[in-house]
Amino acid sequence: MTYPIRNADDIDIDALGIPLDADGAFSIQVKDYVHRLTGEELVQEMRDQLDVRSSVRGALLRKANKDILAGLKKGRLRLSEEAREAFDLNMLIWFADKALKGEHQSYLTT
Repeated sequence: MTYPIRNADDIDIDALGIPLDADGAFSIQVKDYVHRLTGEELVQEMRDQLDVRSSVRGALLRKANKDILAGLKKGRLRLSEEAREAFDLNMLIWFADKALKGEHQSYLTT
């Protein structure tokens, strides 16, 4: 697979080297926090990001990074339900960007 990925047709979960479990999911680790995603939601988010202008995508990623850092600092379980949902979405946005750039392997748990 060639990185960065620029064509939605090039997105393939197997080619990304992401092993899925029986439920079609996988886990990533950021600092001490482990987050679970499905392969399907990752592929869809990657495609969605390719459809967005780069300036808008950059703004979304900056906001996602800020919200993730705040959530990690506070602790996901101490967030309100609404804040937890936003945190989970931001993790997906952030990891999809990493996968599009080919920088995702180091975050995968074994």
